[in-house]
This record gives sequence, structure tokens and C-alpha cells, in this order.
Amino acid sequence: MNDTKNHFLLGLFDSPYVRRVAIAMSYYDIAFDHQSLSVFRHVEAMTPVNPLLRVPLLITPEGDRLHESAFILDYLDDVALGLGKTTLIPAAGRARMRVWQHAAHGQAAADKAAAIYYEQRRPADKQWPDWLNRLRSQFNTAMQLLEDALRGERFVEGLLTHADIMAAVAVSFVRYTIPDEWTPGRFPKLEALTRELEETPAFRAVPIDKS
Repeated sequence: MNDTKNHFLLGLFDSPYVRRVAIAMSYYDIAFDHQSLSVFRHVEAMTPVNPLLRVPLLITPEGDRLHESAFILDYLDDVALGLGKTTLIPAAGRARMRVWQHAAHGQAAADKAAAIYYEQRRPADKQWPDWLNRLRSQFNTAMQLLEDALRGERFVEGLLTHADIMAAVAVSFVRYTIPDEWTPGRFPKLEALTRELEETPAFRAVPIDKS
């Protein structure tokens, strides 16, 4: 599939996981080709390239096929180091642990938001209210953990990291996908972070795919 010297990224930018990978590549100035395919609407086109039907899929210039956004970011950090760039995560120590932990909370928020979205798409008489309430509780807990951890403009040492990117893409994903589940003003620090980052070149290069 990847017959160029660029990386190849598969998946829609309405996915916070595809988007966080693309934003990191944009930030690192890593050239990539992108194909917008949905694992639901484009199954026939997706399957030959990505039979797992899980995104993001990143194909390296050498032909390696990588899944799972956190692992892909770890790989991209290595690529960035090879290019002499400052990475979006400290190399070691407690600061590195904190970045991944905050990013994990952002992932949890996005996961639960996606689960809410799909549960709400079921027929009304098939929805499970107790399950929806649990998902909402987990989503709001993850967001509150992020809000409490954001004590300045950034999560860790005042630096832009994968944690900030994941938090911002999660907030934008929720506002786009399930806007009724977002209460304006409840998480003001996360709103400010998202508003700021969405105006940066790396984010603007990867707008949410609303097709």
C-alpha cells in the first residue's frame, strides 16, 4: 500500500486517536499521506489495507504496519529524535510517567464518549440506562482528573506534550460527536487549553473530519 517514502496514515480525523497521531506528525514535520476511510462506512475499501478494521493504522516507509495510537506515538517520538527534534514527551523519569498517565486519562474520556455515542445510536427501547449512567460517570471522572491536573497552561513542566494533545482532541471529539454531553463551563481549564491548541498550526493542519 505504501509505495512512497512517506508514512501512510489510515483513518478519519473524527477519531481522536487518528487525529492525535496526525497532529504529532504535523508538529514533528514528518511527511505523511493520508486516506480517510471509516471502519463502518468503507469496510470494503478498508479491509484489503487494514483487515483488522481498527484505526489508526500507520504504515512506515519501510512497510511496517503499526496499530494503537500510543504505540504509534512512541515510534514517532523515535523518528523525531532521529530528525534532531524535541519530542512531545520527556525521555525518562517521573515527568515521562506523568505525561503518559494524563494522556491515559484523556484516552479514557474519549473511550467513554465514544461508548456513549454508540449506545445512544441504539433504538431507544434497546438502550441500557444504567450502562449509560456508568459511562457518563466514567467520562466525567476522567475529565475531572484532567481538569484538576492542569494547574498551568500545560500538564507537565510547562511543555506541550502528548498529554495536552490528547486532552484537547478528546474535548473537541466530545463537542463534535455528543455535544449534549458537554456542559460549557464545567471544565474551564480544559476548554481554555483546547481553544488555544485548536488555533495552533499543527492542529489546524488536521481539522476534525466532518464528512
